[in-house]
Amino acid sequence: MYDQEKIKKMKNHELAMEAYYYSINNKLIGGISEKNAVKCFEQIIAMLNSDERLNLPFITVNGKCCVATKKRLIKCSKNMFGYKFKEWNWSQITNVFYKTTLTAGTLILNTVDGEVKISINRGGTEFAGEKLRKLKREAK
Repeated sequence: MYDQEKIKKMKNHELAMEAYYYSINNKLIGGISEKNAVKCFEQIIAMLNSDERLNLPFITVNGKCCVATKKRLIKCSKNMFGYKFKEWNWSQITNVFYKTTLTAGTLILNTVDGEVKISINRGGTEFAGEKLRKLKREAK
C-alpha cells in the first residue's frame, strides 16, 4: 500500500497537471516545458495551506509559474539551484491593472513595495487581470 506522503504527492501531481492544462486552455501559457511547469506547480501546491485552493494558475511568458488564491499570489521560478518563490498577500497589493500590446500582455500589480509587472500571453491578459481583480475584491 502507499504511505500518506506518497498519496499526498500523487494528489499534488494531479493538481499540478490540472493547473498546467487550465493555463493552456485559458491562454495563460508561457515559455516552459510541461515537465518543468508541473514541477513548479507541485512546489507551489505543497506551500498552500489546507484551506487554500488554486483560483488562477498561470505561466508567464518567461516561464515562471504563478498561482493566485483567495489569500495570496505566489510566483515560482526555477533556476539551477532549485526553486525560488515570491509571494504577495492581497493586503500588500493596492491595485491590479492589465494591458496588452500586439505581441504580449502585462499584469501590473501596484504593491506596497512598488510596481510589479508580470508578462503573460496576450490572449489571456484580460481574463487573468479580471480574475485577479475579483480575488483582490473578495479578499477585503
